[in-house]
Amino acid sequence: MASATIIKPAVVHELFSAQAEQHGREIAIDRGIRRATYAELESRSNQVANRLLASGIAKGSLVAIVAEDPIEVVTAILGVLKAGGVFVPLDPSFPEKRLEVMIGQVQPQWYVLESKFQSKLDQIRSGIIGYDLHLDGEELRQEEDHHSEVSWSGDDPCSIYFTSGSTGKPKAILGRLKGIDHFVRWEAEALGVGVGTRVSQLASPSFDGFLKDVFVPLCAGGVVCAPETRKVVLEAARLMDWVDVEGVEILHCVPSVLRSLLNQGLDGKYFGELKWVVLAGEALLPADVKRWKEVFGERIGLVNLYGPTETTVTKLCYFVKAEDGERTSIPIGKPIRGAAALVMDRRGQPCGVGDAGEICIRTPYRAHGYYGEPVLTREVFVPNPFSQDPNDIIYKTGDYGRLLEDGNFEFLGRRDQQVKVRGVRVELGELENLLRSHAGVKDVAVVDQDDASGNKYLCAYVVVKEGTTTSELREHVAKQVPEFMVPSAFVEMEELPRTLNGKIDRKALPALAEVHKEKKQERARTPVEEIVAGIWSEVLHLPQVGLEENFFELGGHSLLATQIISRIRESLHVELPLRALFENPTVASLARRAEQESRSEGRAEMSPIHPVDRDGNLPLSYSQQRMWLLEQLSSGSAAFNLPMGMRLIGALNVPTLEQTFAEVIRRHE
Repeated sequence: MASATIIKPAVVHELFSAQAEQHGREIAIDRGIRRATYAELESRSNQVANRLLASGIAKGSLVAIVAEDPIEVVTAILGVLKAGGVFVPLDPSFPEKRLEVMIGQVQPQWYVLESKFQSKLDQIRSGIIGYDLHLDGEELRQEEDHHSEVSWSGDDPCSIYFTSGSTGKPKAILGRLKGIDHFVRWEAEALGVGVGTRVSQLASPSFDGFLKDVFVPLCAGGVVCAPETRKVVLEAARLMDWVDVEGVEILHCVPSVLRSLLNQGLDGKYFGELKWVVLAGEALLPADVKRWKEVFGERIGLVNLYGPTETTVTKLCYFVKAEDGERTSIPIGKPIRGAAALVMDRRGQPCGVGDAGEICIRTPYRAHGYYGEPVLTREVFVPNPFSQDPNDIIYKTGDYGRLLEDGNFEFLGRRDQQVKVRGVRVELGELENLLRSHAGVKDVAVVDQDDASGNKYLCAYVVVKEGTTTSELREHVAKQVPEFMVPSAFVEMEELPRTLNGKIDRKALPALAEVHKEKKQERARTPVEEIVAGIWSEVLHLPQVGLEENFFELGGHSLLATQIISRIRESLHVELPLRALFENPTVASLARRAEQESRSEGRAEMSPIHPVDRDGNLPLSYSQQRMWLLEQLSSGSAAFNLPMGMRLIGALNVPTLEQTFAEVIRRHE
C-alpha cells in the first residue's frame, strides 16, 4: 500500500482535482463492468458545476441529488461543490413518503438526477418547482468542462444529511465544508491510503458514511471499489467473495456486516489484500473481535470509529487489539487531531475518570446545526462551559459514555434509549455480546419491550446454528448475569432485518404477538391444562396459548411468573413454588406439576373452584368466569368431570352450552 499523497491545505473538491491532475488516467471508481478515471470524473463534475452556474445557482443554494450509481453520485457531489452549492443526497430506494418529507423539509430548487428517476421525483415533489439536470442527458454532455472559478471558505455550508428525530420528523444536518477534508486527511494518513489503494464503498449516498467511502481514496489517489448493487452488503457470502475478488484493501462497514462475514466460516486464507476493516455506526462487540483475531491475527487490523453526523463522520478512533476480545466492551478511542471530547454530568460538570455521563465533542469541524431549526440547534450545540469565548461550541451527542484510565472513551448507549428493568439500567450491547460469545449464535439483536401491564422486559432475536436451542441460550446467559438481565423472550429467526447500510433494522423486528400467531398450537387435553392455559392467556394478554409454548418465549418474566403462580394457587388450591414455572415453562409441564403436587398432598383430585363474588367492585375476569362455569357444570371437580370435547373461549356459544348441559344431565341420570 502506497503512502498518503494528500496535498497542502485545501477543501475536498480541490483535493480531488489535484489528484485528477496528477493521476488522470488512473481508475478512480471501479464498479464491476463500469469504471471511471480521475480525468473523467474531473471533466464531468466540471460540466455539472458549469451547467448549474448557467442555470442561475447562487452560492449556498441547495441541490438535491437523486441517483443510485456511485459514479453518478460522486460526479454530482463534486459538481455541486465546485458550483458553491450545498448537496442534498437522496437515496431513490427510500420509501416515497420518506423522500417527500425530506424534500418538503428543505425544499431544494435544483435537482441533479439520473433520468430514470424523473417520474418518481415528479410524484414526490408535491408541486415544488425546480431546475432538473440529468446526469445522463444531452444538455450536460454539451456543457464546457473547464474548472469553475467559484471562491470558497472552509466554513461554507456544503451538505445536508438527514438523521432520525425523536418527534418522527427527520433532522436535516447542515455540514461545514472543511469538515469533510478534516477526516479525509486523518484517515488517509492513519491508514496509509495512497495511489491505487482500493477502498470499499457500501454505504447509501443518503448516509454521511458515503463521504468516508469515496473521499478518503479519491483525495489520496486511491480507488473507490463499489459492487454493482448495494444489496451485496445484505448477503454475506456474496460480500465475502466480492471483497476477496476485488482485492479490497480497506473495508468500511458497520459491525453487523463484520458479524455476518464471521458467520460464513471465514478462515485465514480469505482477504489476501485486505489490510484494515474500519467500523462505525454501531457498537463493536468483544465477541466479534475475539473471533476475528482468532482467524486473522494481526494481519487484518480492526479500527473502531466514533463520530455523529453533527460533528462530520469521525472524531474518535480506536485501533483494536487482540486482548480487547476479553473486554466487556470495545472503546471508541481517543479524539483525532483537531477534535476534543469530554464527559459531562447532568449539571454540566466534567465527570471523573470512570464515571458515566454524556459524551460531548469540541471541534471547529462540526456541522453548522440543524437546517431551519435554530431552537433545536441551540439545544445541542452549546457554548463551552469551560471557556469565556462565546464562539467556543461543543456538541452534546446524547450518547452516554465514560473516560477510561488509559485515556480512551467508552460508549455506554444512547441517552434517549436507556433500558431500565425494574429500576436497574441494562446495557443491551452487553447482552448481545454475551449471546454472541455462544458458539451456536450467528447473529443477535436484543431490544426492550413493554408487556401488557407496562412492565419492561427484554427480547432477544437470534439467528442460530442448527442444533442450538433457545433453552441453551437462556441457560448460557443466566449463568453470567442476574435474573433481571436475562431476556424474557428468545425468538428464532432465519435472518435479522437490515437497513440498506447493513445495520440491523430493529424497528422491523416482528412483535412477539406476530410470532405467536404464526405458530401451530396444540390445544389443551385435560381440564387442568385448560385452566392453566387460560391463566397464561390472561396474564400474557394472548388470545390462546399452545401446550408446548414456552412461557418466557411468549414474553413472560419473573414479575408475570408470580402472577401465574398466585392465580394457580387461587384457582386450583395447590401450592407451587415460584421456581416451578422456571423448571416447567410450558402449559403441559406446569399442569403436570400442579397435579403431582396435589397428589403429594394426599388429595385424589383438585379442590373445588369457588365462584367469584359478583357484587365486588372488580370485574369478573375471563378465566375466573370460565373456571366458575366449569365447576358448576361438573359435579364437584373442575379437574376431572368436564366433558373433554368442550372448550369455552370468546363469545358465548349457546348451542354448545345447551349440548354441554344435556351431556351433564345424561351423566347424572
